[in-house]
Amino acid sequence: MSVRRLDLVRLRSLRTLEVVGRCRCLSTHSHSHSHDDGAHSQSHSHSLSAPEPPVSSPLNVPSKTSSDTKKAQFALSSAREFCDSLLDSSPPLFSPQLVLPFIPAPSRDAYTALAALSTTLRRSMHPPPTSSSLISHASGTSAATSRLRLQFWRQTLQDLLAGKPSPSEPVAVLLSDVVRDHGFTRGFFTRMVDARISRVGDPPFPDIPAIADFGENAHASMLYLMGESMPDGRAMPLEHVSSHIGRAMGVAEILSEFPTTLERRGRVLLPLDVMMRQGLREEDIIRRLDLQDPEIKRKLADAVFEVATHANDQLITARTMLEEVIERQGRRESIDDAMFAPILTAIPVRTWLEKLEKVDFDLFSPKLKIKSWNLPLKMYWAYRTRKI
Repeated sequence: MSVRRLDLVRLRSLRTLEVVGRCRCLSTHSHSHSHDDGAHSQSHSHSLSAPEPPVSSPLNVPSKTSSDTKKAQFALSSAREFCDSLLDSSPPLFSPQLVLPFIPAPSRDAYTALAALSTTLRRSMHPPPTSSSLISHASGTSAATSRLRLQFWRQTLQDLLAGKPSPSEPVAVLLSDVVRDHGFTRGFFTRMVDARISRVGDPPFPDIPAIADFGENAHASMLYLMGESMPDGRAMPLEHVSSHIGRAMGVAEILSEFPTTLERRGRVLLPLDVMMRQGLREEDIIRRLDLQDPEIKRKLADAVFEVATHANDQLITARTMLEEVIERQGRRESIDDAMFAPILTAIPVRTWLEKLEKVDFDLFSPKLKIKSWNLPLKMYWAYRTRKI
């Protein structure tokens, strides 16, 4: 009896130990899982508190591109407005803002950029205004400043044509956008800048052809570039017409700026050979800035007439060559807008020369600075009839 009771006690003890052992195993397994889960949750919470830098994903790219695009569009729009203001402030001799409506829509930005560049180069060439007493003192500094400005544009144009980013200058911004869409000839840009650099300091012209050569480089080069910006380059058959118009523009520019160069910078920019033929001396003109001496005034008018006649002859040659092109094309309507629009710049020059004739070749007449009310009508009529 005692043996059986002992066996039962032992059996119960063994079962108790087995149950306890199982409970310990379950407890250990549970603790292990809870530890792993805790480590995982701790690791997860750690990753949330210190996230890794996000990898660029397709979702992030559009927002960044959209922001950059908006900035580029705003900069381009601001540059376009600035260039338009430059065109509006141009003197009546050029009036590029009146030519712009006749330019084909795909090429209007190119025309605006090129005309604004020409205006900027022209302004960079001239020293700032100085009083007569400071002419000799300021001329050296002013000339150095002008050269630096023009050298900046030379380098900027080289960079733009090489595909490099443009500076924040508005004209350069619009040019950068235009250069990507048109295959411009690099040499024409170089000629435009070099023509202005050669005029820094107002060196004298030996003769009238020297002024015409200046117009070929400074203005005809711009007309060539405008022709290249036209759709399919259809303006190229009128290159020779553009050459003569550019020469006339150069001569007219020198005449129109005669009062400014005389009063502000003490320079007489009439050709030396013309002054010799008319018996004019630079000293006589400088000492009599008001030009009240009837004899000097008459001689000056004769000299201006001789130079202005050359500009008018260039326009006549351009007109004749245009008629020859029309005759080869077979009919006047064959000259489309892309071919004719760049040479519309001849109309403001012709109008200014006609006005100069009406004031008896007096370059100091205030009427020369007033814009002609009928110039837009003349532009439209020339556009409709294909005549310059």
